This record gives sequence, structure tokens and C-alpha cells, in this order.
Amino acid sequence: MERRVLGKGLDALIPKKATALLPKEFVYLPLDKIRPGKYQPRQKIEEKELKELAQSIKEKGFIQPVVVRQVGDHFEIVAGGRRYEASKLLGLNEIPTIIKNIDDKDTLIFAIVENLQRKDLNPLDEAEALRRLTDEFEFTLEDIAKFVSKDKTTVANTLRLLRLPEPIKEALRRGLISRSQARTILSLPTPAQQEKIFQQILKEGISVRELEEKVKRTSKRKKAQDPYVLEAEETLQKALGTKVRIFNKKNNKGKVVIEYYSLDDLDRIMRRMK
Repeated sequence: MERRVLGKGLDALIPKKATALLPKEFVYLPLDKIRPGKYQPRQKIEEKELKELAQSIKEKGFIQPVVVRQVGDHFEIVAGGRRYEASKLLGLNEIPTIIKNIDDKDTLIFAIVENLQRKDLNPLDEAEALRRLTDEFEFTLEDIAKFVSKDKTTVANTLRLLRLPEPIKEALRRGLISRSQARTILSLPTPAQQEKIFQQILKEGISVRELEEKVKRTSKRKKAQDPYVLEAEETLQKALGTKVRIFNKKNNKGKVVIEYYSLDDLDRIMRRMK
């Protein structure tokens, strides 16, 4: 196969030092035989970021191959989507790859973990990827936490971002508000209150601490402090594999709130309850 890029041989992009670091089982595959992975968590790659990666590959070569799996007559990316796009930008004809024989479930897990470990995903992309684990493979919060090496509370808080009103989600995706600000906004009980304080953030540039103080004054919800109630919450969360809150009122009356993140997730919870 011809190995040329921008008038230079592909070997020039994989110097001896870098080649020594590549796994022995890697093979070269033509770019036209490779397709983006349908389970890639990262939905958008910034142009600046892509150009910087392409320049790094041009100067230093490939330190790690792209991981693919064979699907029909082509190969689908499992991990390394950014390297693949940067290679297209450079005009490469072929790239070093590792071919894995894995199913859809393991492909999604592999892609999520690889992205989380290398560079933070956009919070919304991360939340969507985690939701796919619950929707398509019936993962519980405990299952997800194990695979992404995070505690269950962090996973639940990430999934809750999907409940934000669309304008706020778009602002989070574009980096206009931070993950911490979005989580604080979510503690307000109604979408109207959430959007009101969101507009204040955009207009006034409120810090996270100031935002938390505003939310405390606005929200009347109080966390249960009774040890028995807290233990009951934990037990229900383990049983149902999702976030559960118990609001204990006077005379030991109250309500139980069970969160779900999609209709498929609700079906999964209903099956567990049955």
C-alpha cells in the first residue's frame, strides 16, 4: 500500500521511538475502510483541538493506534475517533490500528472509558453516553460507577443533567455555564425557576458560590437528616439502581421520589419493582 501524506511517507509520521511504543499486534488499515463508531460518546470535536492533534501526529507520530472492530466489509472505530479525524485532516491513506473482536455492549463501554480517562467529555455528551448504558444494556448506577471508576452519586448527578431545560443544556454543551453551575440550577424545583436563575447567570456572571446562595434562598426543599430515612434511601437506590429521595414530613409522613432518565430507564425500574 502507498503510505503518503502531504508529500511525505507515512513512516515519517511514525518515528522509530514512537514505533517502539506501539503494541506489536497493530496493523495498518486504509482510511477509506474505517468508519466513525456509532457508540462514540464525543459528539463534536472542536476545530482548534483537531488541528492541534493533527500537528502533534505530524511532528511526533502515532503513540497509540486507533482501536477498531470489523463490521461487514469495513472497520468501525471503538476508540480513537479524534486520531482518526486528525489523520483525515493530514491526508493520510492508512493508519495504525488494533482490531478487536467485541460486541456492541463492550464497544460502548470501551469508548466511554477511553474518553473519560483521556480527556473530559462535554458534560452532556458524557450524560448521554451513560444513559445509553442504562437504556440499551440495563446497567444500574452501581454497574456504571464500576466501569467508569466513579462513585454512584457522581454518576447520578451526571445523568440528572439530562433533565435540564433545553436552553440550559445547550449552554452547558457550549461551555457558557459550568457543570457545577448546572448541577446547582438543578436543585431548583421547577423549570421556570431554573430558567430564571440561568438568565441571571448569563447577564450578571454569577459565581458558583453566589449561585448556591441564591438557590438556597429560592429553594424550600430540605434534605432528610433522619439516619433511618438516609439508610432507607440507600437501600432503595441499591434495589432499583437509580437515585431515590425520601422526604420525611411531620408525624412520620412523607413521600418517596424515584428518578428515571428516559422511558426505557423507567421500564427497567418497573421490571425491577415487579
